[in-house]
Amino acid sequence: MSERVVLDHRDSVGVARLTGDVDITQTPALRERLLSAVHNDDAGLVVDLSQARYIDSVGVSLMFELAERLTGRQMRLAVVVPDEGLVERVLTIVDLGSVAQLHSDVEGAVAGVRSG
Repeated sequence: MSERVVLDHRDSVGVARLTGDVDITQTPALRERLLSAVHNDDAGLVVDLSQARYIDSVGVSLMFELAERLTGRQMRLAVVVPDEGLVERVLTIVDLGSVAQLHSDVEGAVAGVRSG
């Protein structure tokens, strides 16, 4: 498996740390894991991509889908983006920031989700 997920929960915010590749081979199982990381009374979800090496178009689509589904549940999505790498370039080009908060660290992302 080229991707690994570690789920955590911090003060009404689900946190999912992804390592490795976020690609088409991982997306179906990853979608379910990420959606299960938030509880109905949570403020939202943080997806930590700071240790991700690669994200393909299907992984990008998953981030947009998560933002839409969480918004429908009145929750927020924040994504921790690694500095100056392939993942950061891709997420900037597709303007993920238009639907999700982008942060450089998990603490800032959790605080951003909690504060709205």
